[in-house]
Amino acid sequence: MISVPMLNLPLRMSHLARRAGISVAVTLALAACHDVALQNYNQGIDAMERGDTATALANFKSAVDARPSDPDARVNYGVALLETGHPGDALVQFEAASATNPNDPDIHVNLAEAYKATGKLADARTEYERALRISPDKVQALSGYGELLMRQGDYDEAASRLRHAIRVAPDDAAAQLHMGWLYLRTGRADESTQYFLHGLQLEPRSAYGHRGLGEAYLARKLPADALTEFQKVYSADSNDVNAMIGIGRCQIELGNHAAAESVLRRAVAHAPRNADARSWLGAALGARREYEESVSQYRMAIQLDAENAAAYLGLGSVLEQAGHLNEAEAALTAGLAHAPLDPRLRYRLGMVYIDMNDMERARISLETALDQARDDAALRTTIQSALDSIK
Repeated sequence: MISVPMLNLPLRMSHLARRAGISVAVTLALAACHDVALQNYNQGIDAMERGDTATALANFKSAVDARPSDPDARVNYGVALLETGHPGDALVQFEAASATNPNDPDIHVNLAEAYKATGKLADARTEYERALRISPDKVQALSGYGELLMRQGDYDEAASRLRHAIRVAPDDAAAQLHMGWLYLRTGRADESTQYFLHGLQLEPRSAYGHRGLGEAYLARKLPADALTEFQKVYSADSNDVNAMIGIGRCQIELGNHAAAESVLRRAVAHAPRNADARSWLGAALGARREYEESVSQYRMAIQLDAENAAAYLGLGSVLEQAGHLNEAEAALTAGLAHAPLDPRLRYRLGMVYIDMNDMERARISLETALDQARDDAALRTTIQSALDSIK
């Protein structure tokens, strides 16, 4: 499931001076212009502090228009643009600020976040590294860089950066939450839970944190606790598709298949091209034995994301339940072409071969699955039980 990381962008106190009068050194001819810029700037800061990003956006734009040479006004205008979903426009502001302040680490952090938001990950990495060369303990750079490295699968280096951030600033919510996601991705759900809980104490309204904690609880087989976390996200934003998917997954685990189908249909209606939403709707329908529509949803998920191993697994499982063993074999084999090291696909294929009474191929598939599942004790137990049944 895709998760959008929390932004941790530093706001700037302007060269115009926060809540201070215009410097006596400023010429009288510029005073009116500066008064307008300062007023709009301070109103923008106030709006950001109370969470009114739209108002802050307008105020910072007015501050930049009144005094385009002020880099701090441009930085904060860029922050507001980025937080309202305009990363390309934010880049323009950050680049203008950087041109006059090339050694300012905050600006490089903000550039990195804007590059990440536009998918330019190599450029983002460069900007984080520039910020850290200037200020090696810059927490926002360490935390953001750690999240980027995690996203790219460089887990060891990500952990190093995030640990550094936490040593420097134990109460930095973003670093704590990114570390939670890192531990979750590396199969350490118990440790991830502790980081999520700490991060959420620091930033209680973080949807990124509540989704992560929900995922950690699901990984620990605590669907009721997970449901509470996903519902918090949904209560804050009823259009959050990831929250809908999370709620649906929890309801499936809890056996509430009708409720799961209902919320997952809403997720598909909101995001018809979301492969995860369709795949989990397929799971809910399969659990209700609505096999024909379940198969249709899984196939649409695969059309949207050919690398979605869970969709192939679900499709194979539903086809097996419906008695279409040859089609189930084909679906699982197609999944293995994209995810050859996924033990769940190998195990399910082995079970299909048992249904086909092809014990030799079942044994080979299950033994391969057992070897691939060396880090998943629960799955190994299930696979071993299947192997024992055919020996």
